[in-house]
Amino acid sequence: MRRVLMVVVLGLAGLVAVAAPATADPAGPTHYRATITSIDALDGGAPGVDVEILGGDAFVVVRADPGTVVEVPGYDGEPYVRIDADGAVHVNQLSPARWLNDERYGAASMEAPPQADAEAPPQWTLAARGGEYAWHDHRVHFMSPALPPQVDPDAVTEQPIWDWSVPMHVDGREITVNGELVWVPGPRPVVPVGLIVVATLLALAVVLQWPAAAPLLVLAASIATGAVSVVKLLDVPAGGDAEPALLVLPAVAIGLLVVGVGLGRREASRGRLITGAAGIPLLVWGILQSGALTRPIVPGPLPVEAVRGLVTMAFAVGIASVTAGVLAAVTATSVDEATPAPVRD
Repeated sequence: MRRVLMVVVLGLAGLVAVAAPATADPAGPTHYRATITSIDALDGGAPGVDVEILGGDAFVVVRADPGTVVEVPGYDGEPYVRIDADGAVHVNQLSPARWLNDERYGAASMEAPPQADAEAPPQWTLAARGGEYAWHDHRVHFMSPALPPQVDPDAVTEQPIWDWSVPMHVDGREITVNGELVWVPGPRPVVPVGLIVVATLLALAVVLQWPAAAPLLVLAASIATGAVSVVKLLDVPAGGDAEPALLVLPAVAIGLLVVGVGLGRREASRGRLITGAAGIPLLVWGILQSGALTRPIVPGPLPVEAVRGLVTMAFAVGIASVTAGVLAAVTATSVDEATPAPVRD
């Protein structure tokens, strides 16, 4: 039993480690949508460059065609990002924007490290290749987790926040990317919560009627959530932040599942306990993605309905798996206590 508990503790310790807040600031489900409305240039048009907003309002992404040079100034007009004709992306380490853009709300305090100096000559470092780069641009999104004062959270229609603009230079020509930021209402919590309750009751009914189905449900949910996490990570461009826990958590679940099934061949009750613990990473995965249930914009290439279905599945299977593991442990303990100790002659 000590070995069993050690495996569970080590697995959960790894779970806590990967789920802890990291330095990265990935895009999450949101009510905000930033949209590009026009790109103004003195000589008309901006051939050779494509600008996009990812994650609702999280990242500005610039893609330059081969042979095109793109320069993005920082908030003080200093050199910030440069994409060379060969696709090499360089970032000025002395630009205050380089540091303020590390986090979604990084410019709220308007502080940068002492070495940041908009007047200093640029100190370029290679950040990526391929002519593509993304960053948190604080001109594009609202700089507080609190709602803007003009937004009514009970409204059922989109509400404008402000118009924004980001200057750039393409092959030496000045352009301005213009857009608007709006707040988008999401679904009421009662619907997704109701679906989770129904799905959890169904999953519980299955694992309680057929205990052997619990590992299969955990495996299917882990593969599904892991595949979605891989797709989402691959969709993040250079400069954008990803959430590695979304990929590690399903792997932890599968690892605990393998240990539990292997141990169950010798000790059935203890194997079920480990298998039940495999549901905990799925629960944490669901918690990390729970914003998708009530927010209308979910980063990534998948439809928001698909992500909501996966979150519901993660919660339902996780709760059912943990419940089955706890019941197995309680049953094993009751049997051990009821079994009389052998009498020695």
